[in-house]
Amino acid sequence: MSEGTRQPRPLGFTALRQWLRHRHPMILLDRIVDHEPGKFLEAVISISGNLDCIAGHFPERAIYPGSNLIQAFAQAGIILYQMSTSMLAEDELTLIGSVESRFLKVVVPGDQVLLRVDVSRLAGGLFVYSGRATVDKRRVAAFRASLVRTKVSELGSPLW
Repeated sequence: MSEGTRQPRPLGFTALRQWLRHRHPMILLDRIVDHEPGKFLEAVISISGNLDCIAGHFPERAIYPGSNLIQAFAQAGIILYQMSTSMLAEDELTLIGSVESRFLKVVVPGDQVLLRVDVSRLAGGLFVYSGRATVDKRRVAAFRASLVRTKVSELGSPLW
């Protein structure tokens, strides 16, 4: 390996689950293909026609919901945020701030989405990041958002 060349740092589905509080059916990422804490993370989403979200969106022409792409982008950001700082403590969670999204093409069953997120700013508890989703190297969506970590106790009395 030449100087300046780095090997990809993948994580499988089982390993990526440790970075998320989400559980089935809300984990949308299938695997992390590469990451570098403080810089970027690349993840894959494999779109199947058997996904529950596809059944009603839309019956006559299946399209992967844009809201799911936003959620996958948020999950990739949550993982990169923790990898760049530290894992969430038991009494912490992340809150997403404003999300900007732009959809350029539809995503359909059979597509494999490569989602890349990049750190834009990491200062104090604020994490600002941007990203893009591609299918076959064509951009299908672009995103920008912010995350903060907070203690559950600071959110007020739980309603449950």
